[in-house]
Amino acid sequence: MLLQVVLFDLDGTLLPMDHKEFISEYLKELSRAVVSVVEPDYFARALRGSIGATIADRSPELTNAEVFWAAFKARLENRTEHIKHLLEQFYTERFPKLGRVARPSSEARASVEAMLEKGKRIVLATNPLFPLSAIRERMAWARVDDLPWELITSYEDMHFCKPHPEYYLEIVQKLKVEPGECLMVGNDTREDLVAKNIGMLAYLATDCLIGSTEEAANADGHGSLGNLTDWCSLHLNWRSGS
Repeated sequence: MLLQVVLFDLDGTLLPMDHKEFISEYLKELSRAVVSVVEPDYFARALRGSIGATIADRSPELTNAEVFWAAFKARLENRTEHIKHLLEQFYTERFPKLGRVARPSSEARASVEAMLEKGKRIVLATNPLFPLSAIRERMAWARVDDLPWELITSYEDMHFCKPHPEYYLEIVQKLKVEPGECLMVGNDTREDLVAKNIGMLAYLATDCLIGSTEEAANADGHGSLGNLTDWCSLHLNWRSGS
């Protein structure tokens, strides 16, 4: 089947970073932004619980944003609207400073551009737990924000999260392609290899691998992100399919 679409994960794939460090710094800065409304530790627990509820939800009726805010409101009640305003301000003013945690790589842009040169459609397939503004900011850190992405999976538009196969099914439905026409490029064995369960190909970038090398070997291909293009050239027929 002809390869039509390449899906790229963001954090740890196109944007090298220490995931634990990023989450730690993110929660610290976010808690400071809302300290006038809610105590930081309580806020962090409410946020983690609401994110967990969003990941667990597999209903197609509600977007991830709707699930998150409903869960958040259940925990913070009448403070939610004030917090929402503070969060919007945070993503505009403070979130860009977290770019200090990332380690941009020239290989990220080169890998995406190589797929574009082969005529492939590209998708930014990050776990849709952030608003689009925050995803766009991280794409800028990775220096890929200006590329012609056909779809960016954000919490405003998606109804499922990784590691559920429904996340990948929703993408192929939006793009009107078959799973076998897609290649998922990620760095997380638990979240990104799920794409194989619906029939996608999967390449595990091991530069910032989450999971074991043994698990990574279950991908169709694995290695550094810089080796992606060579792997595709060796294992995929660009013109007549794989």
